[in-house]
Amino acid sequence: MKTPPFTLRQLIYFVAAAKAGKIANAAVEVGISQSAVTTAIMELEKSLGTPLLERHVNGVTLTHRGHLFHQQALKILEAVEEAQRWPFQGSLNLSGRLRVVASYIVMGYFLLPYVEKFRRAHPNVEVELVERTRPECEAALMSGDADVGVFLTSNLTRHDTLESLPLARAQRRLWLSANSPLLAEKTVSFARLKDWPYVFLMVDEGERVMRELGRPYGFEPNVVMRTTTVEAMREWIGLGLGVTIVADTIYRPWSLEGHKIERRAITEPIPPLEIGLAWPRGVVLGETARGFSAFLRQTVPRSEGMDDAGLGVQARSGAA
Repeated sequence: MKTPPFTLRQLIYFVAAAKAGKIANAAVEVGISQSAVTTAIMELEKSLGTPLLERHVNGVTLTHRGHLFHQQALKILEAVEEAQRWPFQGSLNLSGRLRVVASYIVMGYFLLPYVEKFRRAHPNVEVELVERTRPECEAALMSGDADVGVFLTSNLTRHDTLESLPLARAQRRLWLSANSPLLAEKTVSFARLKDWPYVFLMVDEGERVMRELGRPYGFEPNVVMRTTTVEAMREWIGLGLGVTIVADTIYRPWSLEGHKIERRAITEPIPPLEIGLAWPRGVVLGETARGFSAFLRQTVPRSEGMDDAGLGVQARSGAA
């Protein structure tokens, strides 16, 4: 086996810097000196033969190749964490059929890697995975056509008939192009966005919820585009043709054509998007569904504000 030209420590420092946006903040997070983080990342870039970070006055951002390598680095670190967390997966011996319904954003940007890990850990479980809208997910659970659902539980309407367990939360932020004058502001208010061309992502109730979140602040977006395609939205934003507010779940810093996309926090407090498990209230889950639930609670990284059991104060409104 060929030895990789980098170390896990270099990957950890690189991922921390990409997340923090500043070497100093990354150094605090990993608990070593700023110079050590800088040296490790420079050695990583040298071994790969390409710059991974753009250095500027306000911190660092990923280059296009840095973004591509960052995705692989995350997979490597996740695999290491999984190996530490689940060393005896094969002894659990789950078997049977598991019917899961999931909504669009959850299916495409959250759930599939965990399902793949679950299937590898439990090869005798037949997983049936179906994409539905959130109301259709709720209906499938109530009719018995699905064992569990994984969708935006921040949008859940049947609180009296469905149980839910939060798994992850994601902040909503403003997306804008790398050339936008709004980048000069640390946070952007709804009032500031009044006249800016606005794009709505028309999946997982995106327009309805975003209008509800902005209404208390008098926000009436100047809508120039509606799309059900995330990549079309990214390209539109990257080209500087508009702005949008969506959750970090689907954020990528580059469009398919290589246009840079930046983010800024919204000044006003708005609740995060919440992804969670759901099942009929009062129903005792079968062994396979219980095993899947436990697997997700163990493997999904804890989001800010979530306790060790995956519980926390549930936001009652949310979408992509």
